[in-house]
Amino acid sequence: MTGVRYVLAFFLMLAGAAGCQPTSPPAPAEPVETADSGEDFVAPIERAHSADTWPQKEALRSGIVVRFGGNVILEGRMLTTPSMSRTRLDLGSGPIAIWDGADVWVAPADAEFPRARFHALTWPYFLLAPIKLRDPGARVAPLGERELRGTILETAKLSFDSGVGDTPDDWYVLYRSPESGRLAAMAYIVTFGTSLEEAEKEPHAVTYDEYADVEGVPIPTQWTFWMWSEEQGIHGEPIGEVTLQDPEFVSSPEDAFSLPEGARKEELPTS
Repeated sequence: MTGVRYVLAFFLMLAGAAGCQPTSPPAPAEPVETADSGEDFVAPIERAHSADTWPQKEALRSGIVVRFGGNVILEGRMLTTPSMSRTRLDLGSGPIAIWDGADVWVAPADAEFPRARFHALTWPYFLLAPIKLRDPGARVAPLGERELRGTILETAKLSFDSGVGDTPDDWYVLYRSPESGRLAAMAYIVTFGTSLEEAEKEPHAVTYDEYADVEGVPIPTQWTFWMWSEEQGIHGEPIGEVTLQDPEFVSSPEDAFSLPEGARKEELPTS
């Protein structure tokens, strides 16, 4: 997941724009000692999300609309390989952003595409998170049962080995649906550009609320973003949402992820 998790820092700004106030929860509880294991927690999620089918596909394409603070901050088309080794975003107005596995490029070079690196990495990751829990350096440890919007779900802590990605101190709390086995929600923090202590003052969460069946694979088409705390879990009103429109598996053209001549490299953010 190198080059992916740090981009979630943008949510701190978005939450502020939505009028949310920071909270000061403690870090999530340490993983409990149970007979369950990370393998036992992850395997049902992978089965529920047809993880064995994804590698047989070349790419998934969909429309995407992102809203935060009541405003549309992105609208266009998204294309991603199952491994997220390549992604592409096309805005309706013309600019494109391409992730080539190492860098994000924007074309035309003079096009306005604010936070292109963030957008090209974040939305594909949230889409593919259920099948990326075995990424190198990822650690999943059970946390036991927790309540999520009136339902008791099994949870686990996702953390990372030292040196993995840009922000190995990030952690996630994964919620697994007892009925479907799907990844129902993720709480998370962002340590990019700040300390672990500061990041833990304002965790957020995403819930996957609606799905479409695409060739037997459940694709989450409606995601909602919330404030989250250790004591309350998800709380308050939604702070944002993502809608995927008409998702479909496609045979990606050879030039779909090719860099247009003169494309500019999107530099890493400094804060």
